[in-house]
Amino acid sequence: MPRQFHLVLLSLGLALAGTAWAQQGTATTEPAAKHQRAADPQQQLEHLTKQLQLTSDQQAKILPILQQRDQQMQALRGDSSLRPADRRAKAMSIVQDSTEQMDAVLNDQQRAKAKAMREKAMERMEERRGQHMPASSSSSGAHP
Repeated sequence: MPRQFHLVLLSLGLALAGTAWAQQGTATTEPAAKHQRAADPQQQLEHLTKQLQLTSDQQAKILPILQQRDQQMQALRGDSSLRPADRRAKAMSIVQDSTEQMDAVLNDQQRAKAKAMREKAMERMEERRGQHMPASSSSSGAHP
């Protein structure tokens, strides 16, 4: 269960970390860049095509998955009725569903490389999270 949870978090991290792909070398106009926007589906597809050597058939199948995920995430961001924990759970579900759909389109080699990419992105996300953690945590039961 913990491994699956980490993979879902990793996938969520990839979806949300797409900003790096979209903004390579571009300065953000928002001072703190607190809520960075993920790359649009077309940019994500271009990145995946380059990294995984997607065929045109795979691209045609993956683009609608990315577009649907983007629409669902936009709707989720606009839903102010959800508590933060529920919003995170819904986001994780959206990302996990889209990841499973995309994995079904990939061959074994591409799937393995995509998994490695997600794991690496998760490591980077955890490193950034560790750098931004306050000195005293308000959560109970925090790790030493």
